[in-house]
Amino acid sequence: MNTHVNSIRTGPRGGTPIVFIHALGLDLSIWEHQVEEFGRDNDVICVDLPGHGLSSPTLGRPTFPSLALILEDFLTGLSISSVDVVGISIGGMVAQALAVTAPTVVRSLTLVATNCTFSEEVRHILQKRGLFARLEGMETITPLHLERWFPADFRAKHPHVIDRLRKILLSNNKDFHADMWDMVSTLDFEARLAAVICPVLIIAGQDDPSAPPASGQLIADCVPDATLHVMPQCVHFPPIEYPVEFNTLLRTFINQR
Repeated sequence: MNTHVNSIRTGPRGGTPIVFIHALGLDLSIWEHQVEEFGRDNDVICVDLPGHGLSSPTLGRPTFPSLALILEDFLTGLSISSVDVVGISIGGMVAQALAVTAPTVVRSLTLVATNCTFSEEVRHILQKRGLFARLEGMETITPLHLERWFPADFRAKHPHVIDRLRKILLSNNKDFHADMWDMVSTLDFEARLAAVICPVLIIAGQDDPSAPPASGQLIADCVPDATLHVMPQCVHFPPIEYPVEFNTLLRTFINQR
């Protein structure tokens, strides 16, 4: 049985589609501001990663190569040969996997609040996070995610956003969520990024503890054609915290292609 990939598609056909890939534990709905902005004049596709939203889980434990292959097969099924890929957090990690395993498919790459590798200390922390989810469940780990992802003032001003994301997280299967964290702990694309042939935009939040500007700089240092933009007073979700600024950056980058 093949993995079913849930998606939405909007906007005029004919140009290079923009594919948006969400963060761990969430779903395609996080891109609402980008769908509204880019769907007016771009072919926009948002996907649910396997085991998220309405997509079926992987047949075995997820790996970056398997998720990249699932995404490549999904695009092939739509007769799409080239895309502009935008990935946030784990979505950015999967986007890197796609760029290194199927370079002709990725016309441009926008990596948001993401990493290309981790220290051994951080890998251990990520493994413990997966174990915590497996033992304690989504009810316990969900508030910790939201506190790490969004600053207190944003959570106070936008309780409806936090409540919606909380419900999405709570809908996750705790064991698959743990498997995803185990997968994240294996991330190591640093040595392979030199082979990325497309232009890359990296967007990092100045105050992001999970993917700080230094992580974005490391990616920029590894990729031949890369630009890093650090968003001031931003944590882990630039497309949600500062959608206008984020959309402007993304549009300028894509229009240069």
